[in-house]
Amino acid sequence: MIKRKIGVVFFAVIFLLFPISAQAQTKKWYEQNRLVAHALGAIEDKKETNSKEAFIHSWENGYKVLEADFSLTSDGVVVVRHDFDQDSYYNLEQQVQNGSTAMTANRFVNEKINFRYTPLTAAQLFELLAEYEDIYLITDTKYTDTQKVKTQFQSIVNIAKNMGREDILNRIVVQIYNNEMMTTIKQIYPFENWIYTLYQTPNPNYDEIASFCASNGIDVVTINYEAVKKENVQKLTAKGIKVYAHTVNRILDFKAMLNAGCYGIYTDYIKPYDLDLVNMARTPFWAGSLMIDQKTIGANFYRIMEKDYIKLRDFAAIVSGTKNQFEVKYDSKTNTVQIITGGVYTSIGNEMLLDTSGKCITKKSPYNVEINGANVSIQGYTVDGDLYFHVVELAEALAMKVEKKSDGKGYIITTVTQK
Repeated sequence: MIKRKIGVVFFAVIFLLFPISAQAQTKKWYEQNRLVAHALGAIEDKKETNSKEAFIHSWENGYKVLEADFSLTSDGVVVVRHDFDQDSYYNLEQQVQNGSTAMTANRFVNEKINFRYTPLTAAQLFELLAEYEDIYLITDTKYTDTQKVKTQFQSIVNIAKNMGREDILNRIVVQIYNNEMMTTIKQIYPFENWIYTLYQTPNPNYDEIASFCASNGIDVVTINYEAVKKENVQKLTAKGIKVYAHTVNRILDFKAMLNAGCYGIYTDYIKPYDLDLVNMARTPFWAGSLMIDQKTIGANFYRIMEKDYIKLRDFAAIVSGTKNQFEVKYDSKTNTVQIITGGVYTSIGNEMLLDTSGKCITKKSPYNVEINGANVSIQGYTVDGDLYFHVVELAEALAMKVEKKSDGKGYIITTVTQK
């Protein structure tokens, strides 16, 4: 949103405000996601924190599917934590109190993980899912006891409904550990996405599991990577089921899983930008075009939360020489990107300390933005340090008329004479 009043065409309002999950449900969650960030992903040198910082770090590094552990506090609140066993206290650098590993919800939310990370209740995790609308979340709820399963999943459903964001449930991928668990959960809510995971199944019968999954719309089975065998994977894939292995942190093991027929992996440390190491390079960039006053110019767009963003530098160069050309400056003292309409664009060089790693590290922009000296609150993102804005919001903030091409491969922009 921009503080000053800017006219917005109707279709753009619908495009910007309609929940992404509703737009994108035609594709399966796994189609472009070979990696799942285990326990919300590693942060710095720590894994299995299930923390807020881990969630954001994973998104910034390109993961779109995160797995989270869920447990119940001693007073019955669903929280994001592997468990409350002695080992978890040790790994998370917390202390058992009064000889009991039980933890209340109040203590849970007020005690840092490894002295620096923020713990999450299920409700707080859903707030992040509402903010980061391109993330799918895989549940690892651990329990198979019917009453605990009902408690956890009824709480999950209630959280989304109470937020007024039931659409988030379309991005929840439910892991089940036996056949009966699916029946129990379906009585609570008709989730769309399911995984059958085998770590609680001793001596699994792969033929029976494959038949059950195929008959019940379960697309994915996960197997401990040490138990993966090609002949068992083939029994599942023969039924159209994708197989993920967990938890894989070495590229050589990743390659071995792929050779055995696995589709993807859960991982702590292997990042989306590492996929080229197993010949799976993927980029969120796509090549399209901008038609500026009837002149077509090629442009690269970057997909963020299912919307098209363009590099500010590129946009400035493309509209240079038109009625809406603008200059870009950077004030390091105030950390402000200054846009001056009517000015002549020249390269701003490397004063913004751009990253040339090509890892596509994406972060919410830390910069203030001014247009002709007036602060605006248009949300930008940095991709490897370069500043990007949503192409529609940027064009409209600069008083241009914009619409998406009918073929979906770019945008039509009409410049307007400045008053």
